[in-house]
Amino acid sequence: MTPPREPARASASPRAWPSRAAPARPWRPRATLARPRRAAARLAGSRAAATVARVATALGLASIGLVAAPAPAYATNYTTISGSGSSWAAIAINQWIANIHSSGLVVNYNPDGSGAGRGEYINNQDDFAGSDPPFRNGTDELAGTGREVVNYGYSYIPDVAGGTAFMYHIEKGGHLVTNLRLSPATIMKIFTGQIKNWDDPAITHDYGARLPNLPIVPVIRSDYSGATFFLTRWMSHRFPSQWNAFCRRLIPHVRLPCPQTELIQPFGNAKAENGSNNVAAYITSSFANGAIGYDEYAYALNSHYPVVKVLNPGGYYVLPTASNVAVALTRAVINENSHSVNFLQQNLDHVYTYKDPRSYPLSSYSYFIVPRSPHPPPIFGSPAGKGKSLSTFINYMLCDGQRHVDQLGYSPLPVNLVRGGFLQDAHIPGHGPIPSLSTLPKCHNPTFINGQNILLKTAPFPSPCDKLGAPLNCVVKHGKATTPGGGSPTAGPSASASASAGATIGGGPLPGQGAAPAPTGPVTGVVVNLAANGGSNRAVLGVLTAAGILLAVALPPALAAWLRRRRGQAHG
Repeated sequence: MTPPREPARASASPRAWPSRAAPARPWRPRATLARPRRAAARLAGSRAAATVARVATALGLASIGLVAAPAPAYATNYTTISGSGSSWAAIAINQWIANIHSSGLVVNYNPDGSGAGRGEYINNQDDFAGSDPPFRNGTDELAGTGREVVNYGYSYIPDVAGGTAFMYHIEKGGHLVTNLRLSPATIMKIFTGQIKNWDDPAITHDYGARLPNLPIVPVIRSDYSGATFFLTRWMSHRFPSQWNAFCRRLIPHVRLPCPQTELIQPFGNAKAENGSNNVAAYITSSFANGAIGYDEYAYALNSHYPVVKVLNPGGYYVLPTASNVAVALTRAVINENSHSVNFLQQNLDHVYTYKDPRSYPLSSYSYFIVPRSPHPPPIFGSPAGKGKSLSTFINYMLCDGQRHVDQLGYSPLPVNLVRGGFLQDAHIPGHGPIPSLSTLPKCHNPTFINGQNILLKTAPFPSPCDKLGAPLNCVVKHGKATTPGGGSPTAGPSASASASAGATIGGGPLPGQGAAPAPTGPVTGVVVNLAANGGSNRAVLGVLTAAGILLAVALPPALAAWLRRRRGQAHG
């Protein structure tokens, strides 16, 4: 496994992590910046790998019709652009890259983590970055990093919404458990080392049955990760005292209150993996029985592995589906001051406590970081034409690119963030045409028509079998949850409910697969109701996207080695 690529930081250097195969070793400081020649080789290798992964993804997605969305036609000649960063949003980004390739626009993207992407933008190595958090403006003692100093102009543009999901691997009697449900307090205790075995009474209480006597293996990220940022932000806001105590166990003299972080030090039985792909690969491996990790829902869907139903403040266990994420994000507070450096950034505090029974608590947005006039990074000026290319890509991303993100495990952007994205797009040096912000003509984003909000009047409620207190082995009778053959029914949110929650261990539905339609009802805010896609398409998508993921993971080291040999021959 290649070591994580590290961003430039203003304070202490990042630290090396133990690999999965090697015994744990002490933290060792490393240099923040490589020598220019080594940095150039690394960048070339990563871009070549990103190109191969993009081609593989394009071939796979084309075979199932997901590249049918029209590509932009603003121009015929484009300059190639390159970016890196968020792996949380990478499956959607690679989809858009594959879609737009037929127009002649080539975009290279390396999903090496949010922190690395921001660092490469700071160091003038990429044309744009993908990041889930904004540039860090303070010291992160857990990650050993300081404030990020950015000497170039930049803007934030939202790219996609989604839910941070908890993919797991638990086997009982040779069968995979697929219907796990947990409360936020239990999840917090798992990822801070307080609950260490799957037969813990707290898990039994949440789940409704006893799981095997099996050690829990929390799978965390070893790179600077937006997924870690989202998880720790949620934990620090929902459970501040427990989070502070955990921070003190990791770093005895850490200043309190302990903030969210992009990097958690290994603890207890935790395994640290570099990047979303490796987290998913570890959890789904044959030797990982007992593992649980966190990342965007798309990685679980593409791996065909289950995720935890999380108990929300409304009293229901819910999945991070497109509609549940969209409902939750109606409570996100967006910075709408277009003159602020943090324009369009999100405050998720009210998302965590929203009591709508459909809301998924760990919902959020991801962002592009793009050059801004009058001081873009020098790399953006050569060769000429990058502004038009990046602007065209963003125009596609904000509109047609949102049409199929639900099939990948994400949720599309609402109209206010699309309008804000175009406002930022207009500050990119050399940008392409910007549509009318009042009507957004020909913008086929599924959340609005001709610039007018489509307020979701109906959004699916969870099944009565997902209500807190409903039996694990559950069916719905007359709109109420009960055990098969009788029992005391538990009322759900609507008498018209008609789905079973999926009953016994190993017999529950996989992510995104429900037994029947759920009831619907009104919701306030800009959200989107997306029909569930067919299981056969998802299966094909999973196989093909997994192939792209494997290429992205395996090829960078080989390509980097090849480039080093070529340089050695050239200088020999």
